[in-house]
Amino acid sequence: MRQASVEFGAASLGVILSVLGILHAMNFPRESAYLPTAVLSLLMLLLIAWAVKAIVSLRRDSAGVLQFRKAEIRRSALLVTATIVLIGVAPKLGFATSFLFFVPITGYLLGYLRWKVLFLTGAVFASLIYLVFMVLLGRPLPTEFFMRLI
Repeated sequence: MRQASVEFGAASLGVILSVLGILHAMNFPRESAYLPTAVLSLLMLLLIAWAVKAIVSLRRDSAGVLQFRKAEIRRSALLVTATIVLIGVAPKLGFATSFLFFVPITGYLLGYLRWKVLFLTGAVFASLIYLVFMVLLGRPLPTEFFMRLI
């Protein structure tokens, strides 16, 4: 199977899902609809560019053959599994706390061994989550699990 064929399929599926997400987000109240609509629109444009690139590659017949390596499959499966766990755990544990743990643990499992950088990155992501929702959007996040214990 040629890599460009897989890329075109993935990009096309992403465009369809982005359009569905945009249509869904347009039903939100005006203030709540802005961010998801903007992000999904940008994502859709990037996916369209990816699909066009794949089509050009297919037409030029310059698409290489897709080769799967066990390490790449393992990393992809790890990222998908970790993301599913994050989505399930974040509402209960808290979004900032979840990212504080998710980023360093996932980075470590992917083979990045510099703990200081991993924890700093987790702290930056947790801070960004807080800043975007609380400061920029003025939307409260669910109470963090550890704050409920106090």
